[in-house]
Amino acid sequence: MKIIASVTFLLLSFIIWPNGAWAQVEYDEYGEAGGVFIEYRWQRESFFGRDPYALLNLKLTNRAEDHREIAFVIAFYRDDILIFESEEQIICLKPGESIRGGRADLRFSAEGIRMSTIEESGFDWDFLYFEVETVPACE
Repeated sequence: MKIIASVTFLLLSFIIWPNGAWAQVEYDEYGEAGGVFIEYRWQRESFFGRDPYALLNLKLTNRAEDHREIAFVIAFYRDDILIFESEEQIICLKPGESIRGGRADLRFSAEGIRMSTIEESGFDWDFLYFEVETVPACE
């Protein structure tokens, strides 16, 4: 009986949450700078509501063989006009280390930027700057 209940639960979870808890988080490639590979993805701030706020999640991976310190600022643009500028982020990555999303303070949002906004032709995001420096060790 327990086996039937477990199988039923698994089948229902795939039907109810096809892209939810069981799906792997997919990131889009942004590029590479100074041995640091950059990926991003947009996420809904809330599952509720028709047009929730949008969150930009970054994933940074140190592909170099030494420690890298990264300093950057994220910017959102509407019709080539700067509408949001994040605080400067300074992160140190060990060789092969990868960090991402909210736990690593790599999640960005701005007032008024909703999921529908990121689909508009005049909206864009980029780095104001992205500087990578080789350091002897991460503290």
